[in-house]
Amino acid sequence: MPIRFFEGIPPDQLPEVTGRQMEVRFYALAAAVRDHEASARRTTPASKPRDERLYRRLRVICGESDPARHRVG
Repeated sequence: MPIRFFEGIPPDQLPEVTGRQMEVRFYALAAAVRDHEASARRTTPASKPRDERLYRRLRVICGESDPARHRVG
């Protein structure tokens, strides 16, 4: 039987731990997207429209800026 990360945690605390784990994963994903954005901007002056949409969407999800400011034509 595999050992799970959540073993030994009281059932009433499980949702809180799961929520924290989801937060950690989200922030790791967001950091990876930001790293991609930074490296793409260093290597090519014009990003691909689909990349720009991804960067803009991340900023909207994180509440970092007004989505209208980051329109891609």
